Amino acid sequence: MESRKTYAEAVMEKIKGIDQTEEQSIYNIENDIENGFIIVKYKKMEIEEKSVLDGGLTMMLPAEIHLMDEELARAKYPDGNRPDYIYTNEDTTVNFTFSIDDSGLINNEEVEEVKNILSSQMRRLYPGSKIEDSQTIQAGEKAVSFFSFDIPLIDGNIYNLMFFMEYQEHLLIGGFNCSIHQKKQWRPLVRQMLMTIRETVQQESV
Repeated sequence: MESRKTYAEAVMEKIKGIDQTEEQSIYNIENDIENGFIIVKYKKMEIEEKSVLDGGLTMMLPAEIHLMDEELARAKYPDGNRPDYIYTNEDTTVNFTFSIDDSGLINNEEVEEVKNILSSQMRRLYPGSKIEDSQTIQAGEKAVSFFSFDIPLIDGNIYNLMFFMEYQEHLLIGGFNCSIHQKKQWRPLVRQMLMTIRETVQQESV
């Protein structure tokens, strides 16, 4: 029986199939992570499957995204409400965050309700910001609910997206943020990336 390619293998196959003599033409391709790369702000970024949450999840992300240094994380999130995991790009202008809420148990069907409750809280916290893209999608067998909004800051607005899913019967609270000037390009790409989240099955030794 012919084995099926994993999502990551299919993407890598597309990357290898790109004709290097047509390098200039890739900048006219509509951004789609299944191409194996994306173009944001005239910069090409390869896409690869990455492990996050100490290997608990995999997700298709830009290759340059890496776990933020602990000292830098403390400097950027000094108030104590620092996410458990912060992944960032080279200049820390694009960030993915993950936190596990272990205060109670949750199932797959309750995730959307959590999203609705927290989006209402964000409306009260940022009354001048419009809640956008409030929806639930499927990432394999998992429901991933998310919404986005712009956060007004002194040095320029930030595009922020929050997402939620059940992870080992606990609530995973994720986030993405970038400059408002990159919102138009990142907005559809983050949704595509969320659809690739997979929980890693830990095999028990016999």
